[in-house]
Amino acid sequence: MEILQALLTASIVLAQPPGMGANTDVYYKLGPDSLSQDGVPKGEIKGPFVIPSQAYPGTQHTYWVYVPAQYDPGKPTALMVLNDGQAMMFAEGDVRAQNVFDNLIYRREIPVMIGVFINPGRTPEQPEPHPKNWATAIRTGRPNTIRSTISTRA
Repeated sequence: MEILQALLTASIVLAQPPGMGANTDVYYKLGPDSLSQDGVPKGEIKGPFVIPSQAYPGTQHTYWVYVPAQYDPGKPTALMVLNDGQAMMFAEGDVRAQNVFDNLIYRREIPVMIGVFINPGRTPEQPEPHPKNWATAIRTGRPNTIRSTISTRA
């Protein structure tokens, strides 16, 4: 019941019309796991690499691979794939996923895990957007070839 009440309260607060007071809680704030912490071994980001799309000929994806400091090639390792990769790993961005990996792996809250940061598909003629204008570039600068295509291809 408490959870339902909290959700209802949150929906009422977030639905307030302008002028009823600013709700500063709606703005995302980085938590400590998104920040580099002293004494935590840092993983390495390799790339960028480019791979052609098999599903959408003529398009390609740019990607990077995060390898944690604790990685042992002789042991099975978990894998996480993050879409909109460049924005997810941007060192001054809203997520900073490589720091989250570093911190959680160090505290053993997640297993040693390789991360793949992959960008949306684009044609070779389309520029790769910069993380600082990621949302604007996708919204106004270029339609995303793969996301804008209606298709039954899997």
